Amino acid sequence: MSVSALVLAARRPGVEDPLAVKAGVSHKCLIEMDGGPMIELVLRSLAGSAHVRDIFISIDDPAALDDVIMIHDGSLGKPVTILQSSDNLFESVKDAMADRTRFPIIICTADNALQTVEMVDHFCVNFEDADCDVAVALTPAEVIWAKYPDGQRRPYTFKDGKYSNCNLFGLRTPQSVAAAEAFRGGGQFGKSKARIFKAFGLINLLMYHYTLVTLDDVFARLSKRFRVTVVPIIMPFAEAPIDVDNERTERIAREVLAERRRLAAS
Repeated sequence: MSVSALVLAARRPGVEDPLAVKAGVSHKCLIEMDGGPMIELVLRSLAGSAHVRDIFISIDDPAALDDVIMIHDGSLGKPVTILQSSDNLFESVKDAMADRTRFPIIICTADNALQTVEMVDHFCVNFEDADCDVAVALTPAEVIWAKYPDGQRRPYTFKDGKYSNCNLFGLRTPQSVAAAEAFRGGGQFGKSKARIFKAFGLINLLMYHYTLVTLDDVFARLSKRFRVTVVPIIMPFAEAPIDVDNERTERIAREVLAERRRLAAS
């Protein structure tokens, strides 16, 4: 399957990211990581996949990317287009998908500093094989904790296990954009029951809160709510859900990147 890729890099309206403030940059995706702005790591992971045909970046201030050279010099080897984001994630995704030639598409965030080509390939292969409109990447919490005990503190708890969101999604059809409505008020559902209620409804919130549903039950309910088929894709990578969200995960990301450099050099 050949897919487009959308990278969400915008700031939340009216919110200053403390990591960006600390680093002295306008956007979190511009924080220096592994010798360059963090978004470069995400772009390399996408451009290195044979499944990705072109890349789009959604950001509130396109000029903020003027100094990210690889976006402009053709070194990624694939077309890169910068899009003006909207006021929230849903509208930004909806606007990006107004051009139906971009389907199927995978979506990730610009703070997924540990995302690799292998992860993108794994997701794309399984997305192609899945009978679905929407795919959501998840990693079992025990996979994360076995390697990084402090790597994830708020996994989703279901009747048959705990899972963490990898901030990697696939949309196959124009109808699948409806599922992105859940993100109109922002993501990070594990941090807020109110967000789960607003996005998924009271019954689904209660079923989740009291751990009455399995992973498959949850996705069957999501499919019914959004009237598209939504499925999970299990990612066997401990690093996949560790985005740079706070000082703890920034520290972990830097440690992992340093170890990758060491292994590559040896």
